Amino acid sequence: MTDFEQQIRAALKQGHGEAEAGQIPDFDTAWAGAEESVARRRRRIRAVGGMAAAVALIAVVVIGQLRPVEPDWQFIDPNEIAGSTSWTAPSDVLLPTHQFDIYRDIPVLIESTGEDGGTLL
Repeated sequence: MTDFEQQIRAALKQGHGEAEAGQIPDFDTAWAGAEESVARRRRRIRAVGGMAAAVALIAVVVIGQLRPVEPDWQFIDPNEIAGSTSWTAPSDVLLPTHQFDIYRDIPVLIESTGEDGGTLL
């Protein structure tokens, strides 16, 4: 690098330092500002969350109070149902019929082929 290039580099570095002087904060100031920003954001989120929970709780209470209570038997008279219904056991016609007892009667199995002298035809 030539002497002229070194002089230009030094002048540029000095001019840049003068132009940026006082504009760039030191690390501790930047860190404190970032911590304060995070703390404000967290407080804001907590406040919004608390307000949303309070609004939801109020809405549940108001809706619970405004809804009319329906009677259990609004369209049906329980005394009429209790006095007019009865139950009887099913008749024997509905029960399955007895065809054979597998332990005493062995059913005849239908053979698909006949045999002649021990061979199947």
